[in-house]
Amino acid sequence: MTVPLAFSFDNTADYFIFAFHFLLATSTVTVAGSVVFAILRTKSLRNENRYIFMLSTSISDTLSGMGWYYIGLFDVNDTYPQKNGTYFVVSTLLGVNFITILIAQIDRYVAVSRPFFYARQISRRVVIGLCTFIWIYNYLIVLIMNLVPLRVAIIYNAINTFGIQVVAVILMLLLNLKLYMIARYQLSREPPSQGTDSKRSSLRLIIAVTMCFLIFWTPEFVNVILCGLTSYGFTFKNNARDPFAAMVHVNPLCTPTLYIIGSLALREAIAKALRWNECCRTRR
Repeated sequence: MTVPLAFSFDNTADYFIFAFHFLLATSTVTVAGSVVFAILRTKSLRNENRYIFMLSTSISDTLSGMGWYYIGLFDVNDTYPQKNGTYFVVSTLLGVNFITILIAQIDRYVAVSRPFFYARQISRRVVIGLCTFIWIYNYLIVLIMNLVPLRVAIIYNAINTFGIQVVAVILMLLLNLKLYMIARYQLSREPPSQGTDSKRSSLRLIIAVTMCFLIFWTPEFVNVILCGLTSYGFTFKNNARDPFAAMVHVNPLCTPTLYIIGSLALREAIAKALRWNECCRTRR
């Protein structure tokens, strides 16, 4: 059975929305994929914990962009009730991103506020283990959600959004405030050095990433809660016509873009990777 396109193209707006979704998917794959490639081929970046978190979220973002070619262009609803969906495999990539960003926030807070504890206990192996656990946990939940009755899954999804994710959003806001205070006052009292500048830039970056995440995700959070627990909320024919879903899928483009803007080392690694690819093509 073939899946039809999301739009009938009876009016001009359909062409613009279709083009927007195509460009969004292409831009996400290109930008996030470049971050993944640069980190994987640069040993100095792989040895830093914060870049391991960037790698995990960028892998999720790249796969999410690939999935948006299907979800954003065809007649698909990958939420409840499913229609031509992916059994939540693609939409769960956004959940991986959400939890990873939260853990990265906590990581930066501990690294700055308790540097000696962080240096002794939070090794690269621990960070890789955390990122791996996040992926396994999210897709274990997906497996369970696909096995239970539909009504149970809908109620659980709404309660999970209202409970765990609302608490996590509040925690994100509080951590952002604390990280801002550290970057603004505590680090300003330290003598200028490369280490202090690195800490300050990493704090500013995670604050910017988290704020963009909250801006793009909050409308979808509220709508999921309303649809699952009340008779209110907005429903749409498919994800392509859902503005809340589109906002959520802008985040996988925004996050790696902020990584590139906020990290000089990452920009240099991407530039070096591009030069390497150009040299390979020239030799061929």
